[in-house]
Amino acid sequence: AYMSEKVKYNFSDDPSGVHMVILDEIRNNSTVLDIGCASGYMGEFLIKEKGCKVWGIEPDTDFAARAKNSGYDVVINKGVDEGLKDIEAQFEYIIMADVLEHLVEPERVLKNAKKFLKPGGRIFISLPNIAHYSIRLKLLLGKWEMQDWGILDKTHLHFYTLDSAKKLLEDAGLKVEKLRPRGDLERWFRGFGLEKIGKKILFFWPEIFAVQFVFITKAD
Repeated sequence: AYMSEKVKYNFSDDPSGVHMVILDEIRNNSTVLDIGCASGYMGEFLIKEKGCKVWGIEPDTDFAARAKNSGYDVVINKGVDEGLKDIEAQFEYIIMADVLEHLVEPERVLKNAKKFLKPGGRIFISLPNIAHYSIRLKLLLGKWEMQDWGILDKTHLHFYTLDSAKKLLEDAGLKVEKLRPRGDLERWFRGFGLEKIGKKILFFWPEIFAVQFVFITKAD
């Protein structure tokens, strides 16, 4: 189910990248459920750097074994729907990083996942932006070609704009506390010592320049 693993499923310590944006928000010594944890790179960071207790759900058998070896307390080697049925604990944080777009019924999964959130807990969700300028330009040229990775990943079943992503979360009974657009502008401008300018452009026009949206949500 996972293709181009080296490209798609490696940890990034870029401070403006999805992984660190999420990990920076998680308190030390907290409990975390990592849904779609792949080989466990995010949980490994939380365990080693923040002393967290981490559970994972991962359908790929090889990845699940590697996550377990990374220090996860429990790794459920099932699809997300089935895996959630095996959860009996509650968590301060739930991570769904680049997961929902791969699922048949993402809204239902979000509603189910909410049940495992402790009072005052947070769910972190990242989703790709189908309205990124690169996709808009391709559509103007009449092109829609699926790829092994990225916004037009072959394994994506759903595509979201900023508005439709917000609607998905609201329909699932989640309140967006914080939105963090993530795009290449910060990294590109950083090379010229102008990261703040890149960030301003990204935050001013996230619908166009964000590659992904990172949402910090809580249950209504």
